[in-house]
Amino acid sequence: MGTPARPPSSRLCRLLLPGGILLLLLLYLASSHLRTPRSACIWGSQPCRWPGDPAPDEGERGQLPSRSGPGQTLGLLPLQTTHPPCPQSPQFRIQCMQSAFAASITPGGEVLLGEYLRGWKELAKFIDSLGTAFGLVSRETWQKITIMQDYLSGQRGAHYRTLQSMMTFELAKGLVGFHSLPATSPPSGCRTLLRLHRALRWLQLFLHKLGTSEGVHPAQLCASAYQEALAPYHSWWVRQASALAFVAMPSRQELYGILCEPKEQRACATLLATVQAIGLVYNRTQEVYSAHEMLGLP
Repeated sequence: MGTPARPPSSRLCRLLLPGGILLLLLLYLASSHLRTPRSACIWGSQPCRWPGDPAPDEGERGQLPSRSGPGQTLGLLPLQTTHPPCPQSPQFRIQCMQSAFAASITPGGEVLLGEYLRGWKELAKFIDSLGTAFGLVSRETWQKITIMQDYLSGQRGAHYRTLQSMMTFELAKGLVGFHSLPATSPPSGCRTLLRLHRALRWLQLFLHKLGTSEGVHPAQLCASAYQEALAPYHSWWVRQASALAFVAMPSRQELYGILCEPKEQRACATLLATVQAIGLVYNRTQEVYSAHEMLGLP
């Protein structure tokens, strides 16, 4: 008797698996080209030298806070600890994220960058909890948070207290770069925050879809939100890496566990409250960037 034919699904997996492994390898090798350039003034021991500034004295060096990683307190923004830890995700507190984003808008319409970053730190922990497939997304997110935190905690922190004051300062100093920036320039706060702003829209859409849909796997919802909010700004390589990450998205019940709301009704209510808090700061940030014609910054 001849060898029985392999089922089509088995043959398909054998064809796709080597290609998937090769793609992941190429993405790993190319990942350094996908990240925001680091500046010595941000990641080193010396404060930034802005255009027109004198060279720093020896006594002024080493005053920037050291770089912190996920799960640590960054700079001057301690995380809230009023909510008990969740066994499935002990670092992430969705209620802290809600309160931070809600508090980031002043009655006068200013966007407080300290509260905004505090909300993003919690959101980055949520990304971390999605698994190792989201490692590239997580690294990119924490890098941008750290750049902004270093500015807020640095010698010119007063200029970075709000989104509006940051834009005024960087425009006056010629640090925005509507077309390009010299390689020796420090990272633009306006550009860096715009990347977080675009990603916030993606996660807002995903959480909204998760809280209002039934029977659809989160991987489909996340991919749909990504195509709508972020894909137009990303290269082909980043889009492929994102598609692979979405395939490994936890199940709906696992995501409810990360939220520490195992019951669907309560989880959906929590998600929609979070979406509302994110929407307030997203809409206001969108208005400010639009008023300065910065939504298309490269």
